[in-house]
Amino acid sequence: MHNNSPHDSQQTEIRRTASGAIDTDYYHRRARAERSDFLRAVLSCIACCGWRAWGCIKKIMEGQSARQQLSVLSARELKDIGLARSDIDAIASGAYATDETRCVRSRERLRNCA
Repeated sequence: MHNNSPHDSQQTEIRRTASGAIDTDYYHRRARAERSDFLRAVLSCIACCGWRAWGCIKKIMEGQSARQQLSVLSARELKDIGLARSDIDAIASGAYATDETRCVRSRERLRNCA
C-alpha cells in the first residue's frame, strides 16, 4: 500500500555517486553553504543593529557633553551667544534647530535690543 503524505510530491531524487552510493560530500557541501549563508545573514543583522545602537549611544553622549559644556557658562555668557539657560536641554537633544518658538524668541530679542 502507498502512503499519500504531503511530502510525497516534494520528494527529490537522492544524489548518488558513480558507484551508486549516496553522495554525502555533496550534501555536506550544501549544508555548509546553507549554514554559511544563514550565519552571514544573522551577523549582518547584528552588525546593522550594533551600528544603529552605537549611533544612538553616540548621540546621547554628544548631547550630554553639550549640556555639560553649556551648563558651566554664566547667564551673561549664554546671553552673549544668544541663548537662554532654558535652551540648553533643547540644544542637547537636537530639537533646538527645529523649534519654531525659538525663532520667535530670537526675533523678539533682536527687536528689544534695537
